[in-house]
Amino acid sequence: MNQPSSPDATQGLPDNAGSGQKKTPPTWDSLASKLSKDAAAPKKTQPKPVSKVEFTCDLSRMPMFSANFDSSAPISVISAYGTHPAHRYSLRSRNWDYQRIILDKKMQICRSDRSDASYGTRWRDILIAEEDNVFIHIDDDDLSVYAPDIDSAKNIATNFSDKYSLPEKLNAGTYNLLTSSRDGIDTESVLLEERNTLAESKMDLFYGDGFSEKNTAFLDFFQTQRSGLSIFEGTPGTGKTSYIRYLIGKLKKTHRFYFIPPASSSVLTNPEFIRFWTRQSLVYKAFRFVCVLEDADSALMTRDLDNRREVGAILNITDGLLADFLKLQVICSINCSSTEIDPALIRPGRLSTHLLFDRMPSWRAQRIAGEVGRELPFQNDYSLAEIFNTSATGLLNKSRIGFAA
Repeated sequence: MNQPSSPDATQGLPDNAGSGQKKTPPTWDSLASKLSKDAAAPKKTQPKPVSKVEFTCDLSRMPMFSANFDSSAPISVISAYGTHPAHRYSLRSRNWDYQRIILDKKMQICRSDRSDASYGTRWRDILIAEEDNVFIHIDDDDLSVYAPDIDSAKNIATNFSDKYSLPEKLNAGTYNLLTSSRDGIDTESVLLEERNTLAESKMDLFYGDGFSEKNTAFLDFFQTQRSGLSIFEGTPGTGKTSYIRYLIGKLKKTHRFYFIPPASSSVLTNPEFIRFWTRQSLVYKAFRFVCVLEDADSALMTRDLDNRREVGAILNITDGLLADFLKLQVICSINCSSTEIDPALIRPGRLSTHLLFDRMPSWRAQRIAGEVGRELPFQNDYSLAEIFNTSATGLLNKSRIGFAA
């Protein structure tokens, strides 16, 4: 009887199991290859279609008018030119005949901004759209002409200025009033009248012996140094503002003065403050800048919760790295004693100039009154305001002292 054959001893073993050869262990690569063959092939997925992307430029977020004659063009100009060639030619600080401009160009004016002022209507911004894609833009007293080619921009600007600019008014200088709003920092030019200037020959009489020498030294400092802090100390009416008016007129060809009212001292801590001065320095490269803070007592007094930021700002813009960048002279007039202001402001090396404006003795006040034909009641001392701004009969038409003059 045939016996059933025994099963092969090597069945189910690797091919080399019964060959007498040494078994070789599997490698990671071989195992991975086997697993990949045994695993089910993944299903192919179709890529998702990418939807069309659109970018929108929100022109409503752009300023309607360019501020402070910076590098931005009005919306109408940007929209008209797009990426096409555009050239700009600018003329600074002209006295424009607005009445004639409005009469001749009324139908071409596409943007205008005006307000009522003490001297009449103040035109802050006018944009005129001419033929051939030419735009004439008046921003305060400055003119910009945009044209498709370089020569046309210059020729149109020159011809427009010849036709519509008025002769320069005789003046004792101009200061720029700084204002701050949600739209940023802006300025309004204020013209000083020639009749209110302070004569250099009268300085020793008005401010005491030796003041003319201090004035010469101060003018030299302003012409040679681009940054620093100067404090004018004196009780109200002693002539601090009148002297500032004199400086504005004396330095009008080399310096631009910016006036910050006491209620607006917070502009010093406005994030826009540095950008504002950067734009000004680009536009008025030939000028040095002077920032005037009148009645700055609260801003300069020893740091407290109310003025900590203002004091810190003044320290930064008058000394150190920020001062090197801004190149800004700062004049602060105070009515309090200098002993009451923050010590960091008057330490040696930080305070550039400290001028003291005192009340004058009776004999000097009587001499001044005699020269201008006035009579004063007797008292031990006087301020300049008490001499010049009296309401006595016959004195109402005389010159006044201060910015209100």
